[in-house]
Amino acid sequence: MTDAVILVDGIPCRPNISPAGVRKRNVFGSWNVGVAVLLAAGLILVHARWFWCLAVFVPAALAAIGFLQAGRRTCVARAGEGTFEHDDFSKTAAPDDDVARSRRVSSSITRDSILIGVAAAALTIIAASL
Repeated sequence: MTDAVILVDGIPCRPNISPAGVRKRNVFGSWNVGVAVLLAAGLILVHARWFWCLAVFVPAALAAIGFLQAGRRTCVARAGEGTFEHDDFSKTAAPDDDVARSRRVSSSITRDSILIGVAAAALTIIAASL
């Protein structure tokens, strides 16, 4: 595990994913941004009813999860498991102190991704109704 400590929302935390994991989450986020943008554009172009625009929430929130995990170098699933993900995507147990901090960071990732998904859906609803 890396000895680097990062501050996320004032919480000192060791990353629980390797550089390969960061790249994997950035790719995941990029694909979901593409899906969200194409979906939102299509819904706006056809002036879809508001409830159809809620579908933008899913890819937008997934994109946010990918990018936030990469940026904060903390995987939500690994924090829940209490493990560290290596470059070959194998896992080892993380120290208890690191697990507790990772779980706090992962809860902020979940919160922020939900808010981003809600905002994307709301903006799509507003744009489609114009």
